[in-house]
Amino acid sequence: MWTRASIGFCVALLAVMAFSATPVGAKANGVAAKQPAPDTVTDPEGDVSIPAGDILGSGFAQYTTSIIFGVKVKSPVDPATNSEWLNGTAAIRWGLDTDGDEFPDYLVVIGSGPQGTVVASLSPVGTSDPPCLGAAAVVAGYGYTATFPTHCLPVGLKFQFRVQMHFAADEMPFSDFAPDAGFSPTVETAPTPIIPTKPTPPGVPVKPAIARGGYWMLGADGHVYPFGGAVGFSGLVPAATAMAPRRDGRGYWITDARGDVFAHGSAGFHGGSPALLSNELVTTIAATPTGNGYWLFSSRGRAFAFGDAHLYGDLSRLSLNGPIVASTATPSGNGYYMVGSDGGIFAFGDARFHGSTGGLRLNRPVIGMSSTQSGNGYWLVASDGGVFAFDAPFRGSMGGARLNQPVDGLVAYGNGYLMAAADGGVFDFSNRAFAGSLATHPPTAPIVGLAAFGS
Repeated sequence: MWTRASIGFCVALLAVMAFSATPVGAKANGVAAKQPAPDTVTDPEGDVSIPAGDILGSGFAQYTTSIIFGVKVKSPVDPATNSEWLNGTAAIRWGLDTDGDEFPDYLVVIGSGPQGTVVASLSPVGTSDPPCLGAAAVVAGYGYTATFPTHCLPVGLKFQFRVQMHFAADEMPFSDFAPDAGFSPTVETAPTPIIPTKPTPPGVPVKPAIARGGYWMLGADGHVYPFGGAVGFSGLVPAATAMAPRRDGRGYWITDARGDVFAHGSAGFHGGSPALLSNELVTTIAATPTGNGYWLFSSRGRAFAFGDAHLYGDLSRLSLNGPIVASTATPSGNGYYMVGSDGGIFAFGDARFHGSTGGLRLNRPVIGMSSTQSGNGYWLVASDGGVFAFDAPFRGSMGGARLNQPVDGLVAYGNGYLMAAADGGVFDFSNRAFAGSLATHPPTAPIVGLAAFGS
């Protein structure tokens, strides 16, 4: 039966079909995730002839740093192997009604991504505001979830919601809803994050995804690829050169060669676009521990401080053997390192010199560095994947291995480090679980940056 609510809901969805049919966002393979519980609306079983498109219920949940939309389906299928998901004719949409007129004011979409992945986005309807990107997942024996950072919805927002599943083999183009008519009872985003204080039933997420740790890779076209607990945020950056994360994983900064800074998530903008000299480029960025500032470093070794970052010196008076290619701040934020392509290390503030490759003949130039978690040592990496450890544990390298593309960065991770190659390959030399790479899904432009968070 097509009620006014059903028709109005579909009209509003059709108005944004150009967006929702091809959503952009963080890619997530069909990996297991926890579903929100309890379901807040239910739908009778058996009202759709295709089990894969039969909704049994839907729910909304909020936790410390994340909000989750879940839909329970009679027979969830794997988008990596199901033809409807693979050809882009399957989708799930939640309409959030904030004013009681039964027309959606926000739209949450799970849609098909490249090569059997699923993607998630949340956006206001009828505005030009960019979508908030999240992580979509298939939950075995349950259905599908879309997880977003809490900032994607205003604090204290009251709304009712309705979920719609489009499965091309269904009897009608938009044939299954929960609830069948109207919207759910009103729910509200909490004024403060919900922190579970007692044991929760099995299947309810207690530890938010963002607390797991993870990493991002940055393409030269500004495309960001999140892995693990990392969340991708909307917005592309032309001619990106480097990125730096907030230590809590809630956002990151990207810089281009001119030093224009683009802040994403909870990362605040504190300035950029320094006055550069002829043939000088901004090649690297490092954030302060507080997340309230950052440094930009140029190919000539000049340093530019913004926010609560302080200048501790730079290389503006020196003639360098090779351009500055990477940097890292000390744990205290009272100093920083720069490294040149010849492996020369330059320490400022409370940064301590532990050695360099400046006097060695290298097979390939140094392209990255990272200090240890304690700050008492550091690693350098060359483009052939060779790693040089200085008062830091050597966990292995790709030196001598045949690489499809050169290594383009290294970051501390767990008890060791990660390396990323220009083609999106990731090499994990740590005690932490491998969260993935772009090895089977080549990036649209070469990878130029790598950033990680979590202990």
